[in-house]
Amino acid sequence: MDMDGFELVSLLCSRLCHDLVSPVGAVTNGLEVLADESDPEMREMAMRLITQSADRAAHRLQFSRLAYGASGGPDGKVDLGEAKKVLATVLEDHKVNLDWRCDLGSAGRMPAKLFTNTAFLGAESLPRGGFLTAALSQQNGATRIEVTATGPMVRPIDGMGEILNGLMAIGTLAPRAAQAYYTGLIARLMGGKLDITLKPDQLFLHGSFVM
Repeated sequence: MDMDGFELVSLLCSRLCHDLVSPVGAVTNGLEVLADESDPEMREMAMRLITQSADRAAHRLQFSRLAYGASGGPDGKVDLGEAKKVLATVLEDHKVNLDWRCDLGSAGRMPAKLFTNTAFLGAESLPRGGFLTAALSQQNGATRIEVTATGPMVRPIDGMGEILNGLMAIGTLAPRAAQAYYTGLIARLMGGKLDITLKPDQLFLHGSFVM
């Protein structure tokens, strides 16, 4: 592993920890309330907090396994119906509605990872919620991905275009940028790149790839 690979692993680990620390901390706080509180109403509130936070943590872990892990069966195929469920569930926490436009039952590991990561980058650009259209098609050995994020405020991470296309040194990036760098790396490994068009109320990510 070279230094860039080491930095990417570190960034992704930091990103995963950042995503999990809030819901796991909330579970801990809820358990502390249950241990010390006898009031039925407070205990009910604590149980609700524990349940919601545990669900959020589970959703993020499921998505992280799909986005970063070695998902896919022995043939390296990813069930896109399951991918849709995982993505839609995690986007509920972001108040983003998903319009999934993909009729394929499954796809190879690389296209599936590129698709789900690109979709999530679009959703993360909607801090006040909104709508996400994610389209994937395959024809004659080529994969086409189009993701449109629309909402009252569109705010991608700074320098997203440069990060996606590997034009920023990985050692200069913050953990929040890890997913964009990782997504762009997958795109380049698939023989293409992601183009980005940004408007005040819309972000458009798209590209064509050879796998």
